[in-house]
Amino acid sequence: MVERKKRVAVLGLGIENLALTDYLLQKGAHVTVCDRRTPQQLGERYTTLHNLGVDFRLGSSYLEGLEDFNVLFRSPGLPLFQPELVDAMRQGVEVTSAMRLFVMLCPCPIVGVTGTKGKGTTSALIHRMLVASQRRCGAQAYLGGNIGIAPFSFLPQLTAADVVVLELSSFQLEDMVESVPIAVVTNITEDHLTAADPNNPNYHRSREAYVQAKTNLFRHQDASGITILNNDDPTCRTLKEMAPGTLLLYGSSPQSPGAWYEPTRDGQYKLFWNPAGEQEELIGSDRIKLRGEHNLLNIAAAALAAAQAGADRDSIVGAISAYHGLEHRLEYVATVDGVQYFDDSFATAPEPTIVALRAFKEPIVLIAGGVDKGVDYLPLVEEILASSVKAVVLIGKMAPVLKELIIRLGTEKGKVPFLVDGGTDMAKVMAVTREIAKPGDVVLLSPACASFDLFKNYKERGDLFKQEVRALAAKPEKAI
Repeated sequence: MVERKKRVAVLGLGIENLALTDYLLQKGAHVTVCDRRTPQQLGERYTTLHNLGVDFRLGSSYLEGLEDFNVLFRSPGLPLFQPELVDAMRQGVEVTSAMRLFVMLCPCPIVGVTGTKGKGTTSALIHRMLVASQRRCGAQAYLGGNIGIAPFSFLPQLTAADVVVLELSSFQLEDMVESVPIAVVTNITEDHLTAADPNNPNYHRSREAYVQAKTNLFRHQDASGITILNNDDPTCRTLKEMAPGTLLLYGSSPQSPGAWYEPTRDGQYKLFWNPAGEQEELIGSDRIKLRGEHNLLNIAAAALAAAQAGADRDSIVGAISAYHGLEHRLEYVATVDGVQYFDDSFATAPEPTIVALRAFKEPIVLIAGGVDKGVDYLPLVEEILASSVKAVVLIGKMAPVLKELIIRLGTEKGKVPFLVDGGTDMAKVMAVTREIAKPGDVVLLSPACASFDLFKNYKERGDLFKQEVRALAAKPEKAI
């Protein structure tokens, strides 16, 4: 808890810390907001908080004098190794975060979900499963965290009978020593190993530090805790011995105890689980709207977590069959002139693009490129050459790097897809793509890179893509 007499600073006024500031003010704390932006850039947030008596330290020197405070609430975008933070900690200043405080204060069970990819879809599915189940017993389920909803915005409404689902990034977990009763790790590959986002410069200095941050989700549990790991993921398999309490697994082969999927003779899949000891079919892929085997893994993880949080089977199955997926995650946009368009702009690293490519058998026109995030792109190029990709529209700073890798490796293998420069804006990218794609093809925006060279963020990149596709859909069909 934050005592009134303590001098408190909130470092960075993003969505999470804005809700935290409102909470601290309601508790009578005197708060200073430290942010790189100017009052004009903060806009209404500055005006509202200034009128409520909040002090501000703004501009390029916003991190100076942090020793003036007793407690600092760090934004997830501010590195723990920031020199001013390190110096403040040396002088005895407590450095924490909104998420850590929320976990301490939350009066009800929390399901925490992390992973390099899949955590958003898995979190949203768990929440949907719990909403229906909780409603039947007169309680609520809440979703928050990295998915874009600040948990302090709903903390005052929580009761002991409710359940909270939190999607948690590595930056929200890197200094977490509090525990959640149910922890889900979808996978741990490579991400955030260089400062790709100029507005969110945090990154991990090594893959080991990245894995350490992710495992903070469950390493502080006691024997009553439940950890759910993806047994198909090589890194997760090495973490099984770390689980302090009950361990549940999921994957593409039978797990005990856990959940898994199996192919059927007709090319479909069935999802099974055995959390109560007996194997049971949960649902078939003919009732699942999400595309790709990777989403069968996300569904398996969500089903296990929701069941452990109290969801009944009917609520779980109903949520699975009704769920279409999150925006910008392998999102179907439209079919135009026989070409299917999919927005996977959230794929900001090679691994999710590899997963997306495996979701299609149709010929693929892939739109890829952007800002390097400090990872190895060779596995992506190998997957491009092994998949049904017929052409790659290259964009951004990584375009020449990817082009050279594809040509070099493709020449060795005797297969080089058609490569073309996509230009510097989405209208040009789509004009180029339109000339290549033929009826029966899939156009897949799955860049495998960050977006900050050409777009504000992955959301803008995906939104502009969908805007162009819908404009195509509104035009008369071209002759074929």
